[in-house]
Amino acid sequence: MKSDIFSFSLAQRDCFVYSPPNDGQKDCRLPVIYGCGESPEDWEPVVQRLEPQLLEEPGPFFFVGVGADWERDLTPWPAPAVFRGSPDFSGGAGDFWRDVCETVKPFVDSRFPTLPDPAHTAACGYSLGGLAALYALYIRPEIGLAASISGSLWYPGWLDFMEKHTPAFPGAQVFLSLGRREEKSRHPLIGKIGDCTRAAQALLSEQLNRQVPLVWNDGGHYHQIPQRKEQALCWIARQMR
Repeated sequence: MKSDIFSFSLAQRDCFVYSPPNDGQKDCRLPVIYGCGESPEDWEPVVQRLEPQLLEEPGPFFFVGVGADWERDLTPWPAPAVFRGSPDFSGGAGDFWRDVCETVKPFVDSRFPTLPDPAHTAACGYSLGGLAALYALYIRPEIGLAASISGSLWYPGWLDFMEKHTPAFPGAQVFLSLGRREEKSRHPLIGKIGDCTRAAQALLSEQLNRQVPLVWNDGGHYHQIPQRKEQALCWIARQMR
């Protein structure tokens, strides 16, 4: 049982596809999870932990990583930097998801045995990537599931945006997770992450007419990141079976 990683570049973005072991089932079509701003090295520990399970529970899927500039591609609109010496956020997530859905996704769907419909197409990400994954759910009907792992939902204007919009795919499903110590930050903006994530959960649960899970993990923002990613991927994969 062996997986493969295929690297390619499209729309001036470095990408890779993780292709799971198929155990001889060459005609089996699989769901796809798109990761924001990740490289194969970021996901290698997650794949290693999940691979023995992928033919059983939660079941196999393709994972597509799309490289991104964090401050530009993973932010929904311009905002000032939160740390001294860091660049401002330039708000290019709309362009990022346009490239994913209109260029990368058609390429992947044409070359791999995917299930291309929204119910089998997910976005996920960590930190600003988690924010971008939720944003995709609101602006791209091609994406029907999203996982926001320690998502930067403190982002200025984010909750206002959620209140004024609804997910583009009516049957959307969402997974949220956060570290228990993340809201202990002394930063006046980042310290709001707990309240912002709870508010996002309440809004999404109302908009989707179902209880959206919010999973609390141990530690702060940088604690057990591979395990948190594995948790999110397993949840998404179960919903797409």
